[in-house]
Amino acid sequence: MNSENVSVMLGNPKLAIASMTVPILISLVVSQVNTFVDMFWCSTLGDDALAAVGMVSSIYWLIAGIGNGIGIGVSASASFNIGSGNKAAADSIITQAFVFMILVSVIMTPVLLLLNGPLVNLIGGGLVYEEAVAYTTPFMIMTIAIIMQGVFAGILRAEGAAKKSMEMMLSCALFNMILDPVFVFVFNWGIAGLSYALVVASLLSMIPFIYWYFIKKEMYLKITLNKFRFRSEYIFSFLRVGFPKMVELNIMALFNLLFVHFIVLCGGVAGTALYNTAWRYVALLLIPSQAVAASVVSVCSASYGTNDFQKLRSGYNYALWISILISIAGSALVALMAEPCAALFTHTEDTLYLRNDLVNVIRIFCIFIPFYAWINVASSLLQSLQMSSSSLYSALIRNIVLTAALWISSSMTLYDMWWSLVLCEIFGGFLMGIWAFHGMNLRKSERMTVVSNNV
Repeated sequence: MNSENVSVMLGNPKLAIASMTVPILISLVVSQVNTFVDMFWCSTLGDDALAAVGMVSSIYWLIAGIGNGIGIGVSASASFNIGSGNKAAADSIITQAFVFMILVSVIMTPVLLLLNGPLVNLIGGGLVYEEAVAYTTPFMIMTIAIIMQGVFAGILRAEGAAKKSMEMMLSCALFNMILDPVFVFVFNWGIAGLSYALVVASLLSMIPFIYWYFIKKEMYLKITLNKFRFRSEYIFSFLRVGFPKMVELNIMALFNLLFVHFIVLCGGVAGTALYNTAWRYVALLLIPSQAVAASVVSVCSASYGTNDFQKLRSGYNYALWISILISIAGSALVALMAEPCAALFTHTEDTLYLRNDLVNVIRIFCIFIPFYAWINVASSLLQSLQMSSSSLYSALIRNIVLTAALWISSSMTLYDMWWSLVLCEIFGGFLMGIWAFHGMNLRKSERMTVVSNNV
């Protein structure tokens, strides 16, 4: 039984967050490089392919959001029980999550396939309908691969095994980069090849997880399927955090469908290509805060389980400031390098006309990156405090305000839409940050009241 990772997670919170952040950061960077490679191959297929992927990417993130949200719930719940010394409960939580989410994935697959065409039409994909459906079909068929990848990552992070989570994510990205040109050009599958490469890579990346937990059985936590039966108390334990987080992630994906719809109304296919291509750099710049935030869930959940609020606050403050500082530095660098960044995706005759506008959009989007980093870290603190609903409410308010702003600005120009987005994300940073500060003080007050009543 490997308890070294658990010892680190329960130790100095700054060191624990740093030790977990580095491997998560590496895996996220490589995964993001993989998305850039995807976009590069996609751009060689023309602006219709770029627009199609951009329009339906939210559908992919809806599916991935289920796995990622539940994975966060599993991580928070299991880490809390590890911190409170209840390993048996932590084992049961990850076992219940493993079986429960496989069942959910199997049920979802035929439903998604039936809704495929209507969803594409709903988000305004009629102009590139064939390309969009060709891209969505493979990952809908293999819904289980996309969902379980997020759940597996959450299980690994629950016991502080960030390096193994990194190995799994790295293998997925590397397989995908190798398979992309093979499926797209050698097999001549076109845009569908990008999606097939993604799901095959996801399946292959799960092999190490199966080996660690079921064959070698070297992990601290154990998945035990002998005499398995569903236990509602353990399912509720991870769903209490995971379900609101899943809804939060999917709300953002659903709202993004509306954003894309408004952008199509205002700027057509070109506007969609600008938004989605520029957002690739936003996603890249947000990686450090996402890596730190993923560490915060496990480390702060464990601190909460031990009732050590000084350690919890210390870990959160460290995570917040390092995320914001890195985000500021990264945003400044990308803004300065916006022209070569834009050239990477506008190198063909079909996309060259987008280059100047793309440079401007990238620079505008860089402004809100530090505030979005605040959203990521503050949201993770709320997950660790088992206040996932508060994070959901904050995200809901932010996205409602953003939707209204984009709806109004869509009758103007694309640049009005970009600036509306910036202002709303800044508002969202302050909203989530204040909510997290209040949540931390509330949980501390509740624990002090319980201790006082027991004396």
